Amino acid sequence: MIGSIYGRERERMAKRVGVVILGDEVLKAEIREANLAYILPLLNEWGAEVALCAILPDDVPVVVRHLRAALDEVDLLVLTGGIGPTPDDITREAVARVAGVPLVVHPEADALLKSYYKGRWNDSRMDGPGMTEARMVMAQVPEGATLIPNPVSAAPGFYIGRMAAFPGIPRLLHEMFGWIRPLVEGRRKSRVTLFSEAPESAFAAIMRESMDAFPAVSVGSYPIIDGKYRVRVVFRSDDFTLAASCADFFTGKIGEGGWDVLRREEERA
Repeated sequence: MIGSIYGRERERMAKRVGVVILGDEVLKAEIREANLAYILPLLNEWGAEVALCAILPDDVPVVVRHLRAALDEVDLLVLTGGIGPTPDDITREAVARVAGVPLVVHPEADALLKSYYKGRWNDSRMDGPGMTEARMVMAQVPEGATLIPNPVSAAPGFYIGRMAAFPGIPRLLHEMFGWIRPLVEGRRKSRVTLFSEAPESAFAAIMRESMDAFPAVSVGSYPIIDGKYRVRVVFRSDDFTLAASCADFFTGKIGEGGWDVLRREEERA
C-alpha cells in the first residue's frame, strides 16, 4: 500500500542518517544545491545523528559503490534527485542494484500517474495526453519497494533497503519529506552556545580540557567574521545540565586568560 512501511523494513529505526544528493547539474554548478539546507535542520530537530552527506554524479557504478559504503555507516540513507523520466535519472537503477532486486512497474504508481496525466498537455508540441513511455519510467521502482506519496505531481518516491529516494525538485521534496519522520528515532540534544571575541588559538587547549572533563558533551568552535572577528562555541549533550556545566567550566578557564563571553544562549531539548 502506498505510504506504508511493513515487514522487516520497519524493525530498524534510524539513529544515524546519511544524505546523498544526486546529479551532474549540482557538481557542474549548473544549479545551486538547495535541499541540504532543508533536510539537515529537520533531521537534527527529529533527533537523528547526521553522519554523512555526499553529492554524486549521474553514474550508476559510482553511485552504487558509494551507496553500499554509506549503508555500512548509517541506518538510513536519504537520496534526492534522479528519479525523473529522462536517461540521466539513474537513481532508481542504482538503488535497485544495491538492493539486489530488478526494477518493476509498480501497479499503484502506474495507476497514479495515468490518472494524473490523463487529459493533460494537449498541446501538439508535447507528447500528448495520457501515459507515455517516458512517463512510464516514473512508475518503475525496485521490486518490493514502498511508495512515498507525491501530492503535487503524482510521481512517487520509494523506500527499500534503508534507502529513501525523493525528487530533487525542492518543492516536491518539501511536500514529501515528512514521510520518513516515523523511521527516525532519537532526541534532539540540548545546547549551550557561547559567543566571544577570543581567537581559537587562545582557547584550543581549554576546549580540549573541557571535553576531557565532560566526555558526554560534544564541543564545536565556529569562527564568524562579519566586520570583526567573533567565535561561537557550542556545547551539546543529551543532558542539559552537563552541557551547561561544561560551558561554565570553559567560561571560567577563558576568563582566567583574560577573555570574556559576550553572550550565552541555552536550548533545552
